Amino acid sequence: MKRLVVLLLVLVGGVIAAALAIPTNAAVVNGSAISQQTLNADVQAIAASTDYQCYLSAEAYLSSGGSSQLPPVEGAGSALNPGHPTATSAFVAVYLDTEISHQLVFQAAARRGVTVTQSQLDQARVALETQITNQLGQAFQAGAQTGNSALTCGVGTPLTGQQVLATMPASFVDQEVRFVATASALQQDVAGVGSSDADLQRYFDAHRSEFDTVCFDYAAYATQQEAQSGAAAVAFGTPFSKVAASAAQSGSLRCAPLSDLASALQTSLGSLDHLAVGQVSAALQAGGGWVLLVPASRVPTPFAQARQAVARATQQAGGAATQKALAAAQRGASVEVNPQYGVWVPGVATVFTPLTPRPADVPNAPANEPAGAVTSNG
Repeated sequence: MKRLVVLLLVLVGGVIAAALAIPTNAAVVNGSAISQQTLNADVQAIAASTDYQCYLSAEAYLSSGGSSQLPPVEGAGSALNPGHPTATSAFVAVYLDTEISHQLVFQAAARRGVTVTQSQLDQARVALETQITNQLGQAFQAGAQTGNSALTCGVGTPLTGQQVLATMPASFVDQEVRFVATASALQQDVAGVGSSDADLQRYFDAHRSEFDTVCFDYAAYATQQEAQSGAAAVAFGTPFSKVAASAAQSGSLRCAPLSDLASALQTSLGSLDHLAVGQVSAALQAGGGWVLLVPASRVPTPFAQARQAVARATQQAGGAATQKALAAAQRGASVEVNPQYGVWVPGVATVFTPLTPRPADVPNAPANEPAGAVTSNG
């Protein structure tokens, strides 16, 4: 499913000119309506927040590996009614496609009897803020390197998730938090674990070593052969500190639960879980290079401190299966889209804007024309 990441954090918003007050639905997904009133409120909120728009641009850039950009939220023309934003047709399609995906997640959770508690909502809010902070930080670095001001938000330091969400209405933030909480609980249910504290405690008890707090020293190399040579040198008795000194880069990683470190390095837990303090790992691929890791310390972590890491690990365990199930549900969904927003294409499960929409179905024709375009009344 498009734009679904580890937490299925699919976060976009907004859809159409508030000037259109016709009380119709934007779409109906398996009998559940996405109201036009809600979408109008979303787009007003997003159009009023340049910070949130920057986050959406960062999310689109990172999720596509830098190949896609978010369509402009507002059109080139002026709003029909002063004080109300207008949305481009391209943005309408992207948003509505995502909103349909949200509905399918909620429906899948309901079918499995998955519900969320206030505690889970509180945790999801923190997770959402953290996700936004991390993505804006990555995008800021990419923007600084490429000169893409759309990714740096026009500021000197990256914005935080808390700052961004503070620019949005509480109702908008609440609905995003509920989606994150529901998607996370659904992943944990699909993984066969569950999302309650008791469920997580049982998983923790069965996988305690995976959540040990570990501090790693590392040596980074450009090629696998160089990393393997370094590991061989350690095996023949050369101190790791001496081997690391000759590496392209070396240092210490931030101490964290082992499961989180494995996820951040995009390597398997099995490649790290067996390591004792002072024992060097095999050559591991990380980013565009290779690394050797040596635990400098490793201590058991109490469940109370490891709870969030346990939740992340269980969500990740059910992530692939959840995405597969949701992709199938999306392709087979009964979706009716208001023609002024686009056309639902079942085969690819995507909303496309019509190539030649009827004039009555264009939200605000002048706003979707290129800047400086001249229209004729004839």
